[in-house]
Amino acid sequence: MNACIATIAARAEKLGLEVRGIFRGLQGLVNADTIPIGVELEGLARRGGSFLGTSRNGRLESKLIDMGIEEAMKHCGVDGLIVLGGGGTLEALGKLAIGGAPIIGVPCTIDNDIFGTDYALGFDSAVNKALRAADEIMDTAESLSERVFMIETLGGRAGHMALETAYSAGADAVFVHEVEPGIDAAINKIKTKMDAGGTHGLVVLCENLGLESIARQLEEGTGRRIRITVLGHTLRGGNPTYFDRNLARQFGETAFDLLVSGETEKMVACVGKDIVSVPLEHIAGKKRDLDMHKYDFVNQR
Repeated sequence: MNACIATIAARAEKLGLEVRGIFRGLQGLVNADTIPIGVELEGLARRGGSFLGTSRNGRLESKLIDMGIEEAMKHCGVDGLIVLGGGGTLEALGKLAIGGAPIIGVPCTIDNDIFGTDYALGFDSAVNKALRAADEIMDTAESLSERVFMIETLGGRAGHMALETAYSAGADAVFVHEVEPGIDAAINKIKTKMDAGGTHGLVVLCENLGLESIARQLEEGTGRRIRITVLGHTLRGGNPTYFDRNLARQFGETAFDLLVSGETEKMVACVGKDIVSVPLEHIAGKKRDLDMHKYDFVNQR
């Protein structure tokens, strides 16, 4: 997010335009909590997260509707908005932008569940961290035989991170919210593999699925010891990957160009290799689909 913000500020400065950063997202918009920003931010581009902070939508959408988005922008001293956020924030923007408010959205979530874009900022960095953790755990697994290793990722109620980690790491099973967990099938697959001489098993699951219960069932069913690693918020920190930095700059450039050209009420998106724009109204109430081909491949017997 910092790289995207820095790109927007640099592009604006070249055109003699002032950029104001709004602290804590929609909360800062309600409270008119802003600061002027410029090319001095370039040094922050290598850092993850957002120096401006974030906020959950909560009741902020209703407050902004009551206040009027144009009035809120006036209090902040801005003529247009580029908002970086997840699905909830972008859906709120779609409602707030009705009537022609100059707003552009940028998809940012490690859950990668935003409809209309293949990638949201932060996902690649987070899933690479999860994959590195899986690789390191497998180094241990090769020397500590007769164990099943379980890795829990973040993801909210979206399974994209768990699935991509499992698929890339060659896991034996992946459990996600979108599909009823096939615990019996996973037990049979892992037990068959290890009874035939396999040294270990690997299972990846999304958070909020009942980790302890699933682990207990796997341990009883396979007859092997279970070892659990919860990656948690380690996935949110650290320097972003090349892909995320590059995408952040492309998103920032495109969002700025859309805003100054008057093509507003849109979200920038990555579709294939192209950076495009999607009407905000098209993403309302929708989530990006799970890749069922990869899911079936991981969980195949």
